[in-house]
Amino acid sequence: MHNFCYSEFMKKKLALCFFLTSFISCGLLSENTIPVVYNSESFTDFKFSKAPDYKNIYSWAVHPDTNINVFDWLSQKKENLPVDTFFIYPTLLTDKKDTRWNADIFNDDTRKYILNSSVKFQASAWYSTGNLYVPYYRQAHLRVFKEPFWNNGGKEAYEMAYNDIKEAFETYLNEFNNGRPIIIAGHSQGAGHAKRLLQDYFDNKPLKKKLIAAYLIGTKITDQDFKTIPIMINKYETGGFVTWNTYRLMSERKTNKISTTINREWITDALCSNPITWDLNTSTQYDDHKGFLYINNKLFPRSVRIESMDNKILVKLPKMDFFKKVLLSSVKDYHKADVNLFWEDIRINSIDRSKAYLNEL
Repeated sequence: MHNFCYSEFMKKKLALCFFLTSFISCGLLSENTIPVVYNSESFTDFKFSKAPDYKNIYSWAVHPDTNINVFDWLSQKKENLPVDTFFIYPTLLTDKKDTRWNADIFNDDTRKYILNSSVKFQASAWYSTGNLYVPYYRQAHLRVFKEPFWNNGGKEAYEMAYNDIKEAFETYLNEFNNGRPIIIAGHSQGAGHAKRLLQDYFDNKPLKKKLIAAYLIGTKITDQDFKTIPIMINKYETGGFVTWNTYRLMSERKTNKISTTINREWITDALCSNPITWDLNTSTQYDDHKGFLYINNKLFPRSVRIESMDNKILVKLPKMDFFKKVLLSSVKDYHKADVNLFWEDIRINSIDRSKAYLNEL
């Protein structure tokens, strides 16, 4: 009996180690708790990779005409609504030893990483709504967000990334959209680029009439960013945006010990939405929560509760079985879980808003 229990324990322990490795390597829930020293090179000496050609399907991670299998695990009904989602993935170029300023979208490892991380675990939330478009782009390296690098090439690297997104969006509008209403979505660096797309193409412009909703997740949005695009305060509202940054609720001592991806001081004046009830409620119950997408491709409903909300949302460790809780307990920075924690809530909400928009026509 004791040998059996020990054997089962070791199996579970090995499984836990495997999941922890997968969890970190997927690029969605890893974190750094100590200062990182980045290798770099002169921006003027950096050799840029080939530019994307967005009329060529090969420059798209996801396009209605691409044939990829990262969504094969999805069991949700595909609504096939006559709407488009344009999704921009977050910063995935993060290796501190990588001296590149911008990613090479034609590198096979880079493409696979994008597909099996952000596309699989984030963009998938919008896959069942209608057509999904995810452009590969020469995103800026994570270090550009550190002030010394921002002022010595980072700003130019970030601008190059946005110019790719802008080119992709213009190609999408001219070649693929065919007048369909649009959802704009992005996380972290992707949300920063999405904000600029809204400013350049939608805010106080005719295209705003085609905007179903914008999901600007994991960045700072203030009440000064848009003139005519409001923050939405009910789950059926259209023509506006939602935004949030997620933090784990911990003791003050633990909070002060960790270094989070999004600095709390930076988002002091940020707006924040409730990604469970989609209204002005500043807390939720477990029963309100539709589903956390875990790394084993399974959904866990009623596992996340928002404890409080102001310029950010605070959540406790998700309510799951013992071994998953042990795994999650090592994660203190929830920035990279901004989408995963509310994956099913986002999926349902994008469908609800799209149907509301279409019914208004």
